[in-house]
Amino acid sequence: MQKSRYMTRGALAGLGVLACSGLAQAAPEGELSAARAMEVVNLKGSELSALKGQSFSDYSVMAVSGDKLAAIPFQFDDMNERGFPFVPGGKLKINGTEGKLDDKDELVFMLKDTGSKASPEALAAAGKVVSEIKLADGGTTGYAYVVQGNAQRSDKVYAHYDQKTGLIKTENWSLQMDPGKPLNWSDMKVKTFKQDRNILDTMKLRVKAKLGFIKATINNNMVPNKVIAVKNGPVRSIVEADASISILGIQLLSAAADFVSSANSFEVPVLATIPSAASALSDLAIEISLDFNELDGAMVRSALTSEPIVSGKKAPGPLKVSLKDNWVSGSHPDGFDIAAFFAVTPGIQVELDGLYKDAGNGDDADEPERFKGSHPQVGWSATKIPTGTDLDLIVKLFFGDGLWQGKDPTAAIKQIKSPIKPQVNAL
Repeated sequence: MQKSRYMTRGALAGLGVLACSGLAQAAPEGELSAARAMEVVNLKGSELSALKGQSFSDYSVMAVSGDKLAAIPFQFDDMNERGFPFVPGGKLKINGTEGKLDDKDELVFMLKDTGSKASPEALAAAGKVVSEIKLADGGTTGYAYVVQGNAQRSDKVYAHYDQKTGLIKTENWSLQMDPGKPLNWSDMKVKTFKQDRNILDTMKLRVKAKLGFIKATINNNMVPNKVIAVKNGPVRSIVEADASISILGIQLLSAAADFVSSANSFEVPVLATIPSAASALSDLAIEISLDFNELDGAMVRSALTSEPIVSGKKAPGPLKVSLKDNWVSGSHPDGFDIAAFFAVTPGIQVELDGLYKDAGNGDDADEPERFKGSHPQVGWSATKIPTGTDLDLIVKLFFGDGLWQGKDPTAAIKQIKSPIKPQVNAL
């Protein structure tokens, strides 16, 4: 077995305080829920009219710390032609002008890094403050300020991808990817988990097809894929990979994918072009799932399954989802919660089913895997996939603790699906 390269708990914790002397000890007013504490604030360039067409490098984002404004981690990201963060050197072309704010570009920072409303004196001392960003949700209110010509920057880093080793490190989790094949995942650790060990067997991506009487299945271990470009920023790390899939003599997928990591989340979009020639296939399905390692006792729910399935025991029924109600969530008593969402290109219809396998449910071993049996394996199966179209399959994962209240994650799911809408005021 490949030698483990996942980081120790001390190293994982250490990333969150890496060289943080410049970090503002700001905090929004009111108590943040577990879901809100992991929220990445995302503003489109169209919301920042005072910055339109300006160079990213001219601006800092700050929040009140004590009686002053101090820099918080932030980054500006250009967008690519498919509407995802642009990575210089990647396959996907930029939409707009690199390094200058266009309407579809994004400014991101953490909600938990915002602070109280700044006094006139604090604003004056910071320099040319061009925008005030207010984020309010019930009992929680936070402010951040965009400042022109201020060179102050926070040196805190929430996420980083090491292209040589394939290791993603964030403030709260780590994941080992094969540096030669980023669709192959292995060891994963989460800071909140009481046990200092790996909790993931692997990620499984399968494409199943049928041509006449001939059936074929390929998995991510068989898919040519490689990292082609990387952008590491203070708030999120973006890894662009390239993959191609041929099955039964048909070039099925020519795809790029942007893996986006942040403090508590991981976004995996597969941006595919499925040719008209694929219509010759009488059946086409794509499965995406996570096979966990020794998480017996975990509760699993979905958008359409109200009674939790308990890993290690006989499941009372299938894990039900739909394209509209697509989330699944799990909770382990040792301090690991996960919320996962599946989406496709708006306007494109596929049939979506939940996928659940568990050794305790009597399910057979499901290769490829490193550790025998599913404990549990959870995900989705998409069928009735249209051909002759560009198709984005997007999986978003959120990791942490406290997302479940008893047996119910729905309050956290609602907040994750409905991030706070920023209010931008020009100053």
